[in-house]
Amino acid sequence: ATADAANAATGERTISGVRISLGEEGRRWTLVPTLLDGKVESFVALREDAPYGENLTAVWYRKIAAADGTESWQTKAFDDQDQSKAIRAVKQALALADSTDESWPVAVAAVAAAEPEPMAKGLLESDALAPLVAELEDPQPIVEMLEDAGWQAAWIGPLEGVALATAEPDAVACSQAAVLTAVASGVETGSALEGALIARASLQLACLPGLCFQWTSDNRAAVPWGPWFCASWTLLLDAGWAPMQIAPCEAKAWYQRSVSRSKTFTVTHTSWNCTVTTWAETIFQTDTQPSEHRVPITTLKWVATSHDRPHLQFRVHPAVTSASLGFAGTDSRDTVLPWSSERLRGRM
Repeated sequence: ATADAANAATGERTISGVRISLGEEGRRWTLVPTLLDGKVESFVALREDAPYGENLTAVWYRKIAAADGTESWQTKAFDDQDQSKAIRAVKQALALADSTDESWPVAVAAVAAAEPEPMAKGLLESDALAPLVAELEDPQPIVEMLEDAGWQAAWIGPLEGVALATAEPDAVACSQAAVLTAVASGVETGSALEGALIARASLQLACLPGLCFQWTSDNRAAVPWGPWFCASWTLLLDAGWAPMQIAPCEAKAWYQRSVSRSKTFTVTHTSWNCTVTTWAETIFQTDTQPSEHRVPITTLKWVATSHDRPHLQFRVHPAVTSASLGFAGTDSRDTVLPWSSERLRGRM
């Protein structure tokens, strides 16, 4: 994948284990931070609830550094509702390694979404209603009404410069930049509890006293995978995989086995009322491991088929090679080869 040409910064890019929940029931969003050398470089907001109609489901907030050192945040949204494609687009733009795929809450698609479009106050820049909404002092009711009607919109409080419904009635509204900067400072602590407290303190100084973000983080990146557990090998007899004779007393056969491993990590969650809870979660990786192997033929005989043509039937008995494949015992199967007697004459 080719990295975003505008993204000139270099360093180690990773996905943070912190997850920040924003919005009210029915309009929940999860912020996923991306890091550059441990510092927040961007947030990807993913809608948790099912969209209505053409609702936006993935928004990307990127930190932009000016030549004079000042920082601002750029907001873009993906037209495609497939979040896995949006994640692929972010991965390609930031040149994230494949090893980061497991850190996303949604699987990474093979194909990226189209280039995201600038967004402000819940609407795409190209939306015919965008100029009207931009002039409103409080656009939240209008944008949420459009969302409910299936419009291509997304209101993600408090990132649009409006105080949360749970804040004090006289609280000053936080700007998008103030919220994102505060959350970024919390993420960069590397601690679930300390991160939430730092983000809260930053916002208290600015505009939202007495409020905690719903803040979820885990240490999965620091926990190694456990050992692989391997099931028994099984002989494949499906079409295209049946054993085939390669020598007078030897056949080539294919085996497969399932393998799996797991890791258990700790999740920490801070609620709106600032209570903290922790729990353990376990995730699994599974795969299928194939193996091609030469095995001895222990029995040969001619059999008649439904078409009355002579075929050779042999018995595959991999006992001799069981140690190299890790077999617990032997695996004997009868296999019919569609070879005529003329073709085999003089070989056995």
